[in-house]
Amino acid sequence: MQLTGGTVAAKNSPQRANTERLLVSTEDELKTTAGHQLDSTQQETVKQIHQYQTQSKTALQAGDLELAHNLAVKAHLLADQLVKPQP
Repeated sequence: MQLTGGTVAAKNSPQRANTERLLVSTEDELKTTAGHQLDSTQQETVKQIHQYQTQSKTALQAGDLELAHNLAVKAHLLADQLVKPQP
């Protein structure tokens, strides 16, 4: 038996909640870069983060929680790297 994206279990799963928290946290990290001058590499990183976030949200809506979570993690790791102070 295969679960579809519309199941109640998928909509209320801990993985979905964790993925949604990661997306919010990533967005909060990106807000810390507002008003800062970003170089071209950093700007590309921001674009990639937004792409991962969009893809993650699409996967969530489709019920593909594993893909959604993996994309949210990638976006979050990139955001962490972006806001981390450079030596």
